[in-house]
Amino acid sequence: GMNTQQIPAPQQPPAPAPPPTAHKQNRITTMPRPLGLDPILILHERENRVAARIVHRMEELSNLPATMPEDLRIKAQIELRALRVLNFQRQLRAEVIACARRDTTLETAVNVKAYKRTKRQGLREARATEKLEKQQKLETERKKRQKHQEYLSTILQHCKDFKEYHRNNVARIARLNKAVMNYHANAEREQKKEQERREKERIGRLMAEDEEGYRKLIDQKKDKRLAFLLSQTDEYIANLTEMVKQHKVEQQRKQQEEQQKRKKKKKKKVEGAATEGAAVENDESSQMSDLHVTVVETATGRQLQGDEAPLASQLGAWLEAHPGWEPLEDSEEEDEDEDSEEEDEEKNGKENKKGTEEEAKAVIKKAKIEDDEYKNTTEEHTYYSIAHTVHEIVTEQASIMINGKLKEYQIKGLEWLVSLYNNNLNGILADEMGLGKTIQTIGLFTYLMEKKKVNGPYFIIVPLSTLSNWVLEFEKWAPSVFVVAYKGSPGMRRTLQSQMRSTKFNVLLTTYEYVIKDKAVLAKIHWKYMIIDEGHRMKNHHCKLTQVLNTHYIAPHRLLLTGTPLQNKLPELWALLNFLLPSIFKSCSTFEQWFNAPFATTGEKVELNEEETILIIRRLHKVLRPFLLRRLKKEVESQLPDKVEYIVKCDMSGLQRVLYRHMQSKGVLLTDGSEKGKQGKGGAKALMNTIVQLRKLCNHPFMFHHIEEKYCDHIGSQIGGVSGPDLYRVSGKFELLDRILPKLKATSHRVLLFCQMTQLMTIMEDYLNWRGFLYLRLDGTTKSEDRGDLLKKFNSPESEFFIFLLSTRAGGLGLNLQAADTVIIFDSDWNPHQDLQAQDRAHRIGQQNEVRVLRLMTVNSVEERILAAARYKLNMDEKVIQAGMFDQKSTGSERQQFLQSILHQDDADDEENEVPDDETVNQMIARSETEFETFQRMDLERRREEAKLGPNRKSRLVEEAELPDWLVKNDDEVERWTYEESEVQMGRGNRQRKEVDYTDSLTEKEWLKAIDDGIEDYEEEEEEEIKVRKRRKRRKGDDDDDEPVKRKRYSASESKLRKQMRTVMNIVIKYTDSDSRVLSEPFMKLPSRHKYPDYYELIKKPIDIKKILVKVEECKYVDFDELEKDFMQLCKNAQTYNEEASLIHEDSIVLQSVFTNARQRVEQDSNETDDEGSKGAAELDDNASDTSSVKVKLKLKGRRSAGESTRGRRKRKKYLSDDEDEDEEPMDSSYI
Repeated sequence: GMNTQQIPAPQQPPAPAPPPTAHKQNRITTMPRPLGLDPILILHERENRVAARIVHRMEELSNLPATMPEDLRIKAQIELRALRVLNFQRQLRAEVIACARRDTTLETAVNVKAYKRTKRQGLREARATEKLEKQQKLETERKKRQKHQEYLSTILQHCKDFKEYHRNNVARIARLNKAVMNYHANAEREQKKEQERREKERIGRLMAEDEEGYRKLIDQKKDKRLAFLLSQTDEYIANLTEMVKQHKVEQQRKQQEEQQKRKKKKKKKVEGAATEGAAVENDESSQMSDLHVTVVETATGRQLQGDEAPLASQLGAWLEAHPGWEPLEDSEEEDEDEDSEEEDEEKNGKENKKGTEEEAKAVIKKAKIEDDEYKNTTEEHTYYSIAHTVHEIVTEQASIMINGKLKEYQIKGLEWLVSLYNNNLNGILADEMGLGKTIQTIGLFTYLMEKKKVNGPYFIIVPLSTLSNWVLEFEKWAPSVFVVAYKGSPGMRRTLQSQMRSTKFNVLLTTYEYVIKDKAVLAKIHWKYMIIDEGHRMKNHHCKLTQVLNTHYIAPHRLLLTGTPLQNKLPELWALLNFLLPSIFKSCSTFEQWFNAPFATTGEKVELNEEETILIIRRLHKVLRPFLLRRLKKEVESQLPDKVEYIVKCDMSGLQRVLYRHMQSKGVLLTDGSEKGKQGKGGAKALMNTIVQLRKLCNHPFMFHHIEEKYCDHIGSQIGGVSGPDLYRVSGKFELLDRILPKLKATSHRVLLFCQMTQLMTIMEDYLNWRGFLYLRLDGTTKSEDRGDLLKKFNSPESEFFIFLLSTRAGGLGLNLQAADTVIIFDSDWNPHQDLQAQDRAHRIGQQNEVRVLRLMTVNSVEERILAAARYKLNMDEKVIQAGMFDQKSTGSERQQFLQSILHQDDADDEENEVPDDETVNQMIARSETEFETFQRMDLERRREEAKLGPNRKSRLVEEAELPDWLVKNDDEVERWTYEESEVQMGRGNRQRKEVDYTDSLTEKEWLKAIDDGIEDYEEEEEEEIKVRKRRKRRKGDDDDDEPVKRKRYSASESKLRKQMRTVMNIVIKYTDSDSRVLSEPFMKLPSRHKYPDYYELIKKPIDIKKILVKVEECKYVDFDELEKDFMQLCKNAQTYNEEASLIHEDSIVLQSVFTNARQRVEQDSNETDDEGSKGAAELDDNASDTSSVKVKLKLKGRRSAGESTRGRRKRKKYLSDDEDEDEEPMDSSYI
């Protein structure tokens, strides 16, 4: 087809006329038709003209004048645009027509292929077609799948978008909500802050005693409730004052009646016995009616005395005529009658204020006049002076209070306590810790005993951990006061009870526990004064102690001692008031009930907020003011003691307890048996000088290396030494240090720690390194030139060293260490002056702080006795003497029984564990209230940390259950090992502690009888003894060649000499020093050749007491001189082998003199016996108790001649044999 699309429609010429030949061939002419106008040309012309006009018109429209109206301009613009689009329209139309014309041709419309030639299909083409078709199909399929895939992913994407959209929506709403909430919370917080600031300001004013400022703030707040509370408490105080006054008048009346009765009785007596008239006239009480009674005006405190004062007989009438005056009487009771108290409560209830604003303002105004607490404004003064009407000036302590002077503030405290007593008031002595409440209490008792002739009984209730301290203080300050320390096992307490019944005592000290346990016994006694130490423990009104004391015990005077300030919690304060002033408060079971009584009529229940609570507490403190005395350290700084020493008792760990038990009873140290090849089965090895070993055990069990090694194996430690918590868990003292040191570090105190043993210092270094405390160490090995550097390091102001380890002997001389303010004496020295010097290291000029000395002591151990010995050497009463010995008449046997019970205290008696609790320790180490609170908080945190460990938590001290089996052995097994070992070592079988078997023989009494009755009886007994010895010999084997097999018959003179020698040796063996240490122990048996081969090289004539005893038994000594020669040789050996300052060296010198004295004494006695004959024997017979035992007494009975002094009687006996007679008297010290 031809392409017509490019030809514009209007220019297309009309179809040419058909040739003439086609139609009219019949017309034939020669004349051609004239040429007409060419229509195509005309058409072109026309179109050109139209185009020119269009162009012209467009120009015209483009250049229109500016002044043309808007509507015409718009029309012109439309026309212009229409003309411009003309060509485009023309082309478009032409294309549309061309297509339409082609597609609507008849043939082509019906049959598309009408003008097309059909093409024949070949096989190849068919294949190609098929291939193409297949390809297309696959392509289609792929496209379809892809489309579907896209469709699915679109859906998934939409799903995601949908979720995201809604999630964002929710988040946006949440954000909006949060913002709204925050806005409101902030607004509320701001409001609250403002409110709190106001409240704080009010409370601040209240706490700072700024009464006026506080009242102003209440005024601004128009708080009717607070005003009401103020009025209530004011009214209460006024009522209290009134009640005290009324009660005094009542007391006065009663006293007058008493006096009248007494006078009548006297008159009758006078009439009955006229001869005594002159004496009666001089009698003061018969002239009572003529005496002037001093009176006081309560408002001003003005007194009328002497002639101005009214006569006793006219007093009633005078008081009626002069209202506002009162007699100044010597006693007035604080405890009001219950009736008056109930009336008072009714009155309180009726006089309720309705609390209108005017009234509130009036109350506040009135209250502004008086100050709340300490300042002596008139009202306060009146209230106080009414309570303390009788005023006695005390300027010095009682003369029976010795060994020190009370400080000025303590004298003031004593005066206040005496005033309480005179006015029959109960009180609280609440001086800050460390100001000597104990001493002031002792001062009060001695004052009452000396000046008022009130000898008790006084009742003091203290925590168990401080009881021994009270006893020591009484011993020091008032040795003449009889003090009973009521504690111990039930048996001991029964003994004490019987002694209490039979003798007069002044003071009974006991613990909270026994007050409740033994109330049946203790409550029978009418106590003059009841004192409760650590009174803040009474703060729970419902506690058993408070109830028991209130219901069972009778004591007109009560005193609480407390180091903590008045409690700022209502129930606690209430409990104290309730205990001190039971008659005022006892009608209500709780504070709230008492406080709500006035509000009962309005029917509202008063719940107090913090501010109101503080306000009321302040007012209650005011009620308490007359009954409370509290001084702070900063007030009496100048008078403070420079250093305070505390003995801190420590418990033993399970490991220490096991080792200590066997060391004390058998003198052996347990091992695991590896030295005998019995690995793990257990064994024991004997050690020399038991006391030193016991001291080492008290300090730390790892001072014995093999114990540490085996303990390491037991806990599976690979490093060959114990570290970490186990270092302190195995030793009671280290455990205590582990509680104390972090506290001292936290409060910037610095410590001097004194040890006796350098080996211990090494263990201490391990511990300090583990804990991360920086320390310095100085002991005997430190060179003198290094010492100065160490001191400089420690004393320098920026020194980072927290602790200085010193050995007592090396560090005790010539050092100045005032940088430290805490001294810990880890183990006490035999020589107390060494310890004193050690303490003075820290307490030098330049020391700014108060020095605290803590002396660590393991409870129920050898250390207690060392401490007792040290105190004895410082010329103080020895610890044991007073306890239970109320009179000087108690017999020797009682005393001995008593001493025995102390030395072999029943460890199972858990009640007697006097180890102080955390709170008591904190009080000992705290220098101020804030420190005390810090320490309490640290303890709480430590306990919480421990609790977090749950089931893995271990106790602070190792328990016996954690120990390896070879340690937990009973005594029989240990005895067997010891027996086996001594058999191997010595070649003869008797154990070290059985030396007394060699002295098996008659008692003094039996020996005297034997002399009287002839020698026959004696020989029978001797035969009996030989049988015993033969049995023993059979057990031993035949090693003992020097013992004769056949018994030799001794003459009477030989027997007598042997008897005397035995007596002398007995005295030597049983001799103990002032702290009950048996001196002869190391001398009983020669040291083992295995362990001390050098001993046998150095000593040419080795001998021990055991050998001497064998010789005595076999009558090898012809006379005393030979015995003395051997004994002196023994002592000389000890002096040669041991160095001069050692304990054994000193003991040997003492024993030499003991031997010499004993010999003189026995020889002298034997001469007297020869003179006196049977008389002496009879006397002895009466003195001694009968006994069937043939063994010698371990404590020798000394015979006393009539004029002999008993003053030098020794105080403590340490070792008593099982068969010893209880009733015998202690040995006369003149032997020594």
